[in-house]
Amino acid sequence: MIRAIRGVFWNEDDQKIRWSRTTTFDGGVKYSYIGQMSEPEFELLLEVLWYLYEDGHITHEDFVYVFSDIREFCDRVKKLINE
Repeated sequence: MIRAIRGVFWNEDDQKIRWSRTTTFDGGVKYSYIGQMSEPEFELLLEVLWYLYEDGHITHEDFVYVFSDIREFCDRVKKLINE
């Protein structure tokens, strides 16, 4: 099964996240490109961010750290499944 892969974008000032195929967004909000994820991976990222920070401020560095951990975890799970 092929999963849709899209880019993950983060805006620390507005605390907004996007999962999109496009790199331009309306509304004047500037996003930083973080990396790519499938929809289930993105949903997991959202759950983990909510668990860790709830309504607290997430820095760009913290966001990248959590994103990287989730990406590494998902890649390890995929490797186990494919063995």
